[in-house]
Amino acid sequence: MKLSLQKILLILTLLLMPSFSAKAQDGSLDEIIRFEGFNFGFTGNGARARGMGNAFLAVSDDITGVAWNPAGLYKIESPVLGLSFGSLRPRGSSSSDKLDLSGASPVFERISRDHAGTFGSLSSVNFVAPIRVKGHPFVASASYTRVSDEYQFSNIEFDEIAIFAIFNEVGVLIDQDTVIASVGVISELEGGINAVNFGFGTRLSGNLALGFSLNIYGGAVQRHTNFLITGDNIPVNNFQNGFLESNIFSADSSSFGGFNFTIGLKHDGERFDAGLVIKTPFSLSQKSLNFSSNIIKINDVVSLTDTTITIDLLTKYEIPVIVGFGIGYNVSDSWLLALDAEYRHFSTQQIKIRQSITLVPGADNIEEFVILSEEQWQWSNVFIVRAGTEYLNETGIGTIPFRAGIGYVPVPTPDTDINGVRSTAVSYEFSLGTGIHWEQIKLDLAYNYSTLSIESRGFAAQSKNKNHFLTASFTGYF
Repeated sequence: MKLSLQKILLILTLLLMPSFSAKAQDGSLDEIIRFEGFNFGFTGNGARARGMGNAFLAVSDDITGVAWNPAGLYKIESPVLGLSFGSLRPRGSSSSDKLDLSGASPVFERISRDHAGTFGSLSSVNFVAPIRVKGHPFVASASYTRVSDEYQFSNIEFDEIAIFAIFNEVGVLIDQDTVIASVGVISELEGGINAVNFGFGTRLSGNLALGFSLNIYGGAVQRHTNFLITGDNIPVNNFQNGFLESNIFSADSSSFGGFNFTIGLKHDGERFDAGLVIKTPFSLSQKSLNFSSNIIKINDVVSLTDTTITIDLLTKYEIPVIVGFGIGYNVSDSWLLALDAEYRHFSTQQIKIRQSITLVPGADNIEEFVILSEEQWQWSNVFIVRAGTEYLNETGIGTIPFRAGIGYVPVPTPDTDINGVRSTAVSYEFSLGTGIHWEQIKLDLAYNYSTLSIESRGFAAQSKNKNHFLTASFTGYF
């Protein structure tokens, strides 16, 4: 009896890999499902806002305002330049159940792996300047903003039963054989989504201001995945069984594109301030390239190597309208309290994956998309609540701010148990901030700590994130 190498490859690689990530967009639905559970934060940046727990929709009166509520820009009276740097330190762990089928009965063993790493990047660059258009005062702003940091880590192990058809030398089916394949997957993704914002704020009448901005999204993420698939006692030829090992490395690189608009209103009262922000819905495109290599060994001897490069993969995420409302209360000239609420109706939005593309010379290309069904994927609606405070302490060396904030931040990526029951995954966030301000220069620091636990359907896998984020901002007034 002998088992063809092609059947080994078919069972131990092609049938196992789509469980995690598809490598093409020209086959059946199982082969083309290719998307990530991004958080899609779409918030502004800056150490002051982060130190206040991102409760900034009713405040938004500094250089980062165009990314929060552009209506708040109107209070800036001179040209301002600022930049921020952020550092993400993901911590926590991921775990899953390893299923051992080699014995008389299935045995589950919990395995765990710690998250690690430090990822730093420029998180915002801002320029604001007052202008006049036909005698009416405006405050214009251009900025680069990191709106979402993405980090995912998974470590999964399980066993797969494969049934082989066995043929004789002339191709006649003579028997079946069962092999247990052990599968281990370690996958890590990091990157983020950025926005370039162009906007303005102006006073409408009295204490009411209007703001508007155009937000152009970009950014990139990279995922590296290692698959190790092994099977023992596989019939290699008529005389012996062998140990098979398939080692697969996959590298995915994705870039984003899309745009929407922000409309903001702000009312400044004697003690109370209020802000309303509406961000229009849009389609966020994710264009990807995948590189994968596979080395197959039988009895530690290399039998086959294969390299595949897939380009022009396209996924479109429908991002819903985002509505936010904030209030601020000035306890005194030095003490500010702020509260934000934000709603995003993700549950009715679709994820579209390009299945095929036909090039038409001299005309628009023909694209065919499939839409993920609710059984395959469904986002959760998001209702976010954030609260923060700021106290300004006047000292002989300058003004020292003290800030703190908390946040209840559900994410659209659902928490799905092994039975397929979905629930909303929630991130809890805590922040502290300080700095020192002089007349023309402000230095600010913020520390954010967030927790998020997400369970993945199918492998009893769970990721427990405990992320630390540091932000340092510089603001200079001309």
